[in-house]
Amino acid sequence: MSGLWALLASWSATAQRGGPANVFAEPVQERSFSRDIEALGTLEPNEQVELSLNASDRITALYFDDGERVRRGKTLLSLAQREQLALVESAEANVEEAARQLQRVIRLAEADAVSESELDRAQRDLDSAEANLRALQSRQKDRVLVAPFDGVLGFRRVSVGSFVRPGDVVATLIDDSEMNLDFDVPSIFTRSIQPGTAIVAETDDLPGEVFEGEIATLDNRIDPVTRSIRARAKIPNPDQLLRSGMFMRVTVTADPRTNLAIPEEAVQPVGPKTFVWRVTPEADSLIARRVEVELGQRAEGYIEVVGGLELGDRVITEGIIRVREGSELRLRDKSMLSPDGPAAGPTLSGGPATAGAAN
Repeated sequence: MSGLWALLASWSATAQRGGPANVFAEPVQERSFSRDIEALGTLEPNEQVELSLNASDRITALYFDDGERVRRGKTLLSLAQREQLALVESAEANVEEAARQLQRVIRLAEADAVSESELDRAQRDLDSAEANLRALQSRQKDRVLVAPFDGVLGFRRVSVGSFVRPGDVVATLIDDSEMNLDFDVPSIFTRSIQPGTAIVAETDDLPGEVFEGEIATLDNRIDPVTRSIRARAKIPNPDQLLRSGMFMRVTVTADPRTNLAIPEEAVQPVGPKTFVWRVTPEADSLIARRVEVELGQRAEGYIEVVGGLELGDRVITEGIIRVREGSELRLRDKSMLSPDGPAAGPTLSGGPATAGAAN
């Protein structure tokens, strides 16, 4: 504390002599600002589907377990196939027979032994047989359930031997590689958040974990009751820590920007206006000039400067009480307030040699 006492003694002596005012000053610098919007949301998987079949029959084989991760196209179960296989084989035989009949009629037509109508009828029979075969093959595929996308399965709801009907749910499959976070924000922030706006989310289910993502889309309407709009953010989930249904706290980093900033203690409100004292080199001295400034957002002890100052300007942060318009200044170094700082004496002054160094 010796540096602080020395500084106070120096200020007192200066006040008695009427010399330059001892002040601390800091340069105007650039800092990052943004508008943080807080909300609450619920997680949903990127894709979710209740798996079911289009056919009715008894299950003959299962190829998955509860909670298993599967790849797209993996066979999950199959129904009894004997009758369907027999129908497909019969249809294949009909196609082969219709093809032979068509070849025979073509040869006869080349010898002018049959009419054009006979040739058309043979072609029509082949087309009909092939269409019937495709229909039976499609119904055969409906008797086998495959995974429509990569994901993780929920609980199995059937067993081998179970009789299923169209629409009966076999299991639930979700894609949790990326999660959707739906939340509501007041409609006044509609212009501040757009697709691509960054978000940060936390949940009490995973203490200490912070998840980053970005807004993917906004709803196409504002709720007329709550005057809010629903937003959906995408959060990568490579470690599968996030689960569907989790309740999360969301912070939206809206309108990010870099702008000039000064310490809050440098600002002096006077009625509806705000001012700062700028350190201005004039001749061989440092002079205080009061400048009106236009301010923006506050963040971490600094306040955004929208107008009135330029990068590199210096503003007085402490010692303002002794400063008047045109006052001569002596700049002090804040390191003297540190226990390890200099015991006394200025590091910058308004004299000829030091004024240049202060610039």
